[in-house]
Amino acid sequence: MTNSPPSKVDRIPNGPALILASGVDSLVLTIDVIWKDDSFFKHLAAMKAIAKQEEKDVAITIGSREGREPLLLSIKPFGTKGHEWILQGDDYALTIGDWLEPKSRPGINATIRSETLWALGPEIAVTILLDLLTSSGARIQRVKPSRVDLCVDYLMPERQWSRNLEKYMVTRAVDCSPHSRHKVFSGFSLGKGSVVGRLYDKPLEISQKSKKFWMYNVWGIESVPEGCRIIRVEGQFRRAAIKELGIDSVADLFAHLDNLWAYFSKAWLKFQNNPGKHHLLRKTFPFWKTIQNGFYGVQDAQPLIRCKSLQTKKKQIAAQVYGLLNSFIAIEQEEKGAAIGQETTMKNSLVRLGDYFKQDGKNEFELNIDIITKRAKHNKAKTKMLEVDKQRSTMGFPSNLPIELNTKE
Repeated sequence: MTNSPPSKVDRIPNGPALILASGVDSLVLTIDVIWKDDSFFKHLAAMKAIAKQEEKDVAITIGSREGREPLLLSIKPFGTKGHEWILQGDDYALTIGDWLEPKSRPGINATIRSETLWALGPEIAVTILLDLLTSSGARIQRVKPSRVDLCVDYLMPERQWSRNLEKYMVTRAVDCSPHSRHKVFSGFSLGKGSVVGRLYDKPLEISQKSKKFWMYNVWGIESVPEGCRIIRVEGQFRRAAIKELGIDSVADLFAHLDNLWAYFSKAWLKFQNNPGKHHLLRKTFPFWKTIQNGFYGVQDAQPLIRCKSLQTKKKQIAAQVYGLLNSFIAIEQEEKGAAIGQETTMKNSLVRLGDYFKQDGKNEFELNIDIITKRAKHNKAKTKMLEVDKQRSTMGFPSNLPIELNTKE
């Protein structure tokens, strides 16, 4: 078996790709802070009141400090769920809660705009933001990434860009959706969960949607060369996946951006020849190898190791149980003709559910046998988490074990 391309070679990008740019295109942070006093809140409240009175966004500055210009934003006349103030600007967008001490939800959600990330780099952009918040009276406690989009932009011959690429994808995504506009193929979307992939014609997206014409300066060209396309390969990670990959803080993220890209482009998505064959008989196309090594020009970065936490599963199951319990009690009250708004308690609801199980023939003996069976399953998952953590430690990756597991013998 050779590594030669399949038939219709002119439809497959078998040569090396020309990388034009790589970087962080989107970054959303959660920030836990302690405020020294409520003076900043009073300033925000006063400006929001003006915005309400005028029924429009009002300009506001934050972070005035000697030697640094304050950040110009606009404040909305309304808040958002969980946060009292919404501030938006060309460089950053913030939602801020009205509590002085950290609570269960983060005090600040911060989005760093794409152009700022490309102009300054993510680390400098974050440093400037934290400095502005500090000068406004915040003492930073924790900064965590809740979403990050990594991308590589590459130049390829136009004839090689087609839906035909889909059959050479090797991906962990269940869903793959090709897109077109006016019958012109524009790209693919992969996945719908905490990891999402996209491949698309970036100049076409710029002209039709985002209007980010400044990307041409990043690429160092005035226009797309004739007969070519500039394709963006983008991996989006949300908080659940970021944690499963061992990253907790923004410092962890910046230390392992290349490993995160390696996970996306080597473990989560690849383009290989011989579709349908055993994986040992499939070889990665040269163009994709170039993309794998194209993020910040780091060669042969090792993929981060992903492992789902028992705590994550527990949280998901608890949410499902809560929803089902609501439905169960609502149906029971309806059957009994109870008045709308009749109150109940969590304890009584669980007792009623237990009574129903007994009526249905369930008993405590069966319950305990089933729990033992489930524990055996979760014990295997716990063992796997410890094994993964050992692998991560060996490879110099960050550890993100739950507190109850992160103990030394």
